[in-house]
Amino acid sequence: ERGCAMSDIAHVPPGLLTLEQWDALELDPTRRWELSEGTLTMSPRPDLWHQRISKRLTRLLDDHLPDGLEALPEIEVITRAAFPPSVRDPDIVVVPDRVFEHRPARVAATDVVLVVEIVSPGSRGTDHVMKLHEYAAAGIAHYWIVDPEAPADDRFLAYRLDGDVYRRATALDAGRVRLNEPATMDFLLEDLTGRG
Repeated sequence: ERGCAMSDIAHVPPGLLTLEQWDALELDPTRRWELSEGTLTMSPRPDLWHQRISKRLTRLLDDHLPDGLEALPEIEVITRAAFPPSVRDPDIVVVPDRVFEHRPARVAATDVVLVVEIVSPGSRGTDHVMKLHEYAAAGIAHYWIVDPEAPADDRFLAYRLDGDVYRRATALDAGRVRLNEPATMDFLLEDLTGRG
């Protein structure tokens, strides 16, 4: 996941990037870019199956979230504004309606209720370890990981912030996902990953 396309390397300033330098970069839009403690990281755009899961879960969230919250795909989240900064691009972000008032280019982690990562080949360690720690440290209340290739009991993981660390919440049982926060939801995991 780490690294960048050769055509982009020449345009990246040396050393750790600031948020201002990140904003000034003109990067290949066919790739997915993040800033991890000032270091530029790149991954391929998600494949079709990944995108279908994202679309279906975004729709489910929008159908079940309480008024005042909205689910959006691929919105940049500042998880660390201080130098060296981190900016993540989660698959789905749930934010309150008030964040739209100022038309921000990205949102601060303090305005995020839930982040969802859908694991792709090559992102498992980042999603399950690095981002688990980073999102918790940023104070994001809920973190879900959808991992279609994991063992059956680990294909949908829900975490709830407890102090400054995440605690795993019971969410998946025999292929059915049941959650009460940040929305009351009950659906078959196959509804996301299958042909339904």
